[in-house]
Amino acid sequence: MKTLKLLFALACAAATASTGWAQALVANQPLAFGSFAPGVSSGTVTVSAAGARNSGGGVFLVPSGSGSVASYTVSGTSSATYAITLPSNGVVVLTSGPNSMAVNNFASSPVGAGLIGGGGTQTLTVGATLSVGSNQATGSYSGSFNVTAEYN
Repeated sequence: MKTLKLLFALACAAATASTGWAQALVANQPLAFGSFAPGVSSGTVTVSAAGARNSGGGVFLVPSGSGSVASYTVSGTSSATYAITLPSNGVVVLTSGPNSMAVNNFASSPVGAGLIGGGGTQTLTVGATLSVGSNQATGSYSGSFNVTAEYN
């Protein structure tokens, strides 16, 4: 049984409105799928927007290599709303040398749009699903993705 340790780095892109508000999107924690062992059949590792990690198909999670949800702080004017844009399926790939795995089904909390709280901030979390091939090559895979917060 092979064990893969995956670290998923990320890039953030923040869009701001032209109202003069001071807004920011700051990455606090990267999305990490953790360590797992691929089987003879393909499968998935999912980290939900709530931070729950699950596997499907022929993938076995290694408990000591837990993953983590991506976490951002969105700041701006209290009660301002913003739209959240996540990557589309088929865009994000993790690589380790010549080997790769696709990342799809990005999900966020809040879903679709957020509201800046009375303190001027809101936490935004992002999860996704990693597609693991049968007998996926061992390695430390990494990649990046963009998250956009567009203020209304």
